[in-house]
Amino acid sequence: MTTDADVIIAGAGPAGSLAAYELALKGVSVLILEKSVFPRYKVCGAGLTYKILQQIPFDISPVLETQIHTIVFSSGFRQRFTRSSDEPMLFCTNRDKFDDFLLKKAVEAGARVIHGEIVMQVTQDDEFVTIVTRSGTFHSKLVIGADGASSAVARSAGLRENMLPGLAWEAEVTADPATVKAFSQTIFLDWGFFPGGYGWVFPKGDHFSIGVGGPASLSKSMMPYYQKLLEYLANCQLQTANCQLPTADCQLPTANCQLQTADCQLPTANCPLKITSTMSLKSWPIPGRIKKSRFHNKRVLVAGDAAGLTDPLTGEGIYYAVRSGILAAKSCHAYLQASHPSLESYTRSVNDELMTELLEANRIKNLFNTVPLKIHRFVRDNDRAWRAFIKILRGERWYADVPAGFGRWKFFWGAACYISKWISEMKEKRFRNR
Repeated sequence: MTTDADVIIAGAGPAGSLAAYELALKGVSVLILEKSVFPRYKVCGAGLTYKILQQIPFDISPVLETQIHTIVFSSGFRQRFTRSSDEPMLFCTNRDKFDDFLLKKAVEAGARVIHGEIVMQVTQDDEFVTIVTRSGTFHSKLVIGADGASSAVARSAGLRENMLPGLAWEAEVTADPATVKAFSQTIFLDWGFFPGGYGWVFPKGDHFSIGVGGPASLSKSMMPYYQKLLEYLANCQLQTANCQLPTADCQLPTANCQLQTADCQLPTANCPLKITSTMSLKSWPIPGRIKKSRFHNKRVLVAGDAAGLTDPLTGEGIYYAVRSGILAAKSCHAYLQASHPSLESYTRSVNDELMTELLEANRIKNLFNTVPLKIHRFVRDNDRAWRAFIKILRGERWYADVPAGFGRWKFFWGAACYISKWISEMKEKRFRNR
């Protein structure tokens, strides 16, 4: 049988584009089938941490919109406090620009892409994989499913076990220029309004991304939560921290970074964040894997959202998309070079590295759902807790490091997690049945 490529990748998001980039650099024939025409809008807060930047093997500074130095926290819109850092905590981008940039890098490396191809089904035999789209049929030796939360590849290959659905609503909104400038290096996070729920405001250059997320089982609470978030932002007195940002060239862990912060002239007075218009408002599923599982089936593997690799605590999926895409490329290349007899190395790597982290994040989420205000105050009042939060956010530490931070009390971590899981589930059930 004649193949259209050694590896066909369904989806050109971060997982698909990074996998394509890595494979193309190694001389592998790669074809990406993408349902949309890029650049395209994608529901996402799009906050990029240092650990994401460290994984991407090229400079992405052209698509970084803002550096975040300040976070305003609240818990169910109560007990607001502000924390700041001299070093950037994360960077914000727009997913249309970010994803398009990654895809162009993959094409520059040698990958081919066909836009407007919606993958419907995948079948495989002992030697080849057949990909059926709305317009035709393609053949390859291997397939990487990076086609998002509703992945046809994952469904066809039987790789959707142990999934727990989440949901997010997000809007891109405009505000007056003074407000945009005042909060250009500040994000707003609310948590604890309902079990597993969170809200955010991220600055995106000339506008804001405002959204809410949480378990799909509480979807009826999402839009009321979103409306309360807008009302809160319009009426509360948010305060920007005194700006002491450096004006030297930034030190991102990417090659040739020449981002430079401007002289800081941010206002320090209290000011509400009033929206002038809403450019878009959309919902999006956030799949989450709740157990270690299979991430491959014979000649097919899944990555990113298609694999359910999203943070259950924050809803963040870009890091796990990027990392799983790189791991998928490594495993596919080894298989094609006959170094490995199967793609089992991919499943093993995802479970050992990524799922270990995500399962710990889920335990922490359950603890937070059990005593949200206590953990909120802990981050507010305890400098050590704040430093740990920043290190995890920046990728200097991992969720799996959290138990060790409790010192002699870490012995009780397992018991606390077991009890909090039960309490969290009961709280979610009661909230759902209200």
